[in-house]
Amino acid sequence: MISVSGLEVVFGAGTPLEKRALRGVDLVVPAGQFVSVIGSNGAGKSTLLGSLAGDVKPTRGTIEIAGQDAARLSGNGRARAVARVFQDPLAGSCGALTIEENLALAHARGKRRGLGLAVTSSRRELFRERLKELGLGLENRLEDQMALLSGGQRQAVSLIMATLARADLLLLDEHTAALDPAMAEFVMSLTERVIGETGVTTLMVTHSMRQALDHGDRTVMLHEGKVVLDVSGDERRTMQVEDLLHMFKRMRGQELDDDALLIG
Repeated sequence: MISVSGLEVVFGAGTPLEKRALRGVDLVVPAGQFVSVIGSNGAGKSTLLGSLAGDVKPTRGTIEIAGQDAARLSGNGRARAVARVFQDPLAGSCGALTIEENLALAHARGKRRGLGLAVTSSRRELFRERLKELGLGLENRLEDQMALLSGGQRQAVSLIMATLARADLLLLDEHTAALDPAMAEFVMSLTERVIGETGVTTLMVTHSMRQALDHGDRTVMLHEGKVVLDVSGDERRTMQVEDLLHMFKRMRGQELDDDALLIG
């Protein structure tokens, strides 16, 4: 379970550039739940994910991950607890290393490092099996550099990397935004399958209203650093994209063109 209580983040406190990115966010996510997070630019979505990942230090409030106070977790402890896939397919892997070397690094995430081989025959077979599930033929390209893959292929491998080592929380930071529509649909289908198979608790930030309603178990909307919508169950199933667009407009206090938000 993930528990966020009274979370506040202030950047540049006490300066003319002070920005209150999060303003008392309370959020409880049961183990195994898949939550989509939406909000306009500057709503606090990336700051929330950064706080959960340990990249952003909260000004106030607490975060618990699987019953542990996140503030007390060591670097290795946070790495074991939280996995992340970024918007940029280049951000979560090393292009100069081979596919199997990247997978080996992911497999060792949060573990004590030794002087043994990173890629053993048993691990190579595991990597091959996991890649074969993608249906992209990458199981036959283990020794190719990651830089040779397309953005979609690289993002698919990043999802495998994020779930190779068991994590308590998976963060997806607009992980399909940089992909063409066909590959974005493929990666979202893969995302659903991987989450279903692993049961990992997941928060997915997206700008796509359609994705926010079609995927996962629950939709949370942030606005100006606060949770302004939290829907699941029957209420969410009956909600339409137009309902979310209307709420965006109402929250911002202005009439926005529908084209200003991604519906697809």
